[in-house]
Amino acid sequence: MYTKTTKIQRTIAAIIAVLSGLYFMIIAPTQAMVTLKLALRSVMERLIPLDPDFYTAVPILGTTFGIWILMFTFGGALLIVLAYHLYKGNLKARAAALGISAIASVAGMTMFIPWMVLIVSDYSNGPVPGIAPPPADVIKAPAVLWIMGIGLISYFSFLLLDKDSIKNKIFKSVIYTGIGVVAGMVFMNAQHGVRYFEFIPEYLNQTENLQRYDNPLGNKFTNLDYYDALALTTISQAQMDNIKADEEVLIVHKDKTTENMIVKKSIPEYNPNTISLFLGGYGNYLASFLMIFMVPFVFLRKKWAYNILLTVTLFSAVATYWNAIVRGSFEWVIGGTLSLGLLIFFLLPIFRQFLITDEKLEDITN
Repeated sequence: MYTKTTKIQRTIAAIIAVLSGLYFMIIAPTQAMVTLKLALRSVMERLIPLDPDFYTAVPILGTTFGIWILMFTFGGALLIVLAYHLYKGNLKARAAALGISAIASVAGMTMFIPWMVLIVSDYSNGPVPGIAPPPADVIKAPAVLWIMGIGLISYFSFLLLDKDSIKNKIFKSVIYTGIGVVAGMVFMNAQHGVRYFEFIPEYLNQTENLQRYDNPLGNKFTNLDYYDALALTTISQAQMDNIKADEEVLIVHKDKTTENMIVKKSIPEYNPNTISLFLGGYGNYLASFLMIFMVPFVFLRKKWAYNILLTVTLFSAVATYWNAIVRGSFEWVIGGTLSLGLLIFFLLPIFRQFLITDEKLEDITN
């Protein structure tokens, strides 16, 4: 019955498509750009001068915000184009509108988290000393929350405005909410992975010839073989300015304990952080986007899309747990557990029926 709709439901869907489409085209881009500018200003002025590993946030946020802005702005235009087809009850138009709303919802979520990390979070108590606390009047609810909120309203409207039973609508809400939440968490794990994968420890030192092609210290695939990767997450810029190979540096860990460690080595040793961060970073970016892009197709019960969802969710669980083991960070445990939980939900018949037509697991590759 999810394919059947009433005239009132179709009219509501068409109105929501027009209103949300106008919002995503005209208002949301400015809200996202204002949020990006404020986040970048905070990281440039308050964090980078003292904590060097924040510098990679500048290109990463500029790129990812730009991609999100382009996607939901074009999506807003498409929603307006689809409005008439929604009114006529076209199922493919409804699926496309659902996918656009998924993009906007996850975009709002992943643009909100950097605001909390870079502007609202207080790093004045360490582990890197000297960082100023956030301003006393800092706004904790940035404008991008509107993007997430309106995206979610549109998402659940296009998902649930049909003649399906209440029970089915509840189960649909659970599994399609799961896809969005996990896609957002996987994306944030990817941000973290790429941030440290791209980090060149002595980039801000003005080290001569650092980024020449014959200098392994300036190459993101080879540099971590010369460093203690976890010590780099709490080292200060002042310590980096004076770092020497094979000399001990007083490192303050995230739990505030201190330890003298050799951070930079003269002889390289294979460092597993490089591959774990690469897969947990760029691999999870791809997994997150594919989760979102498959939403309209599993709504149409396409088996190939269901297979892709299984693939990227399994990949994300493995890559994220890999980082949890190598880096010992709890946020990777959370991401991996969410991906694994979603994978289990995908395989349960009670939820699988809302993603593919054939409930027989052995037939999903047909």
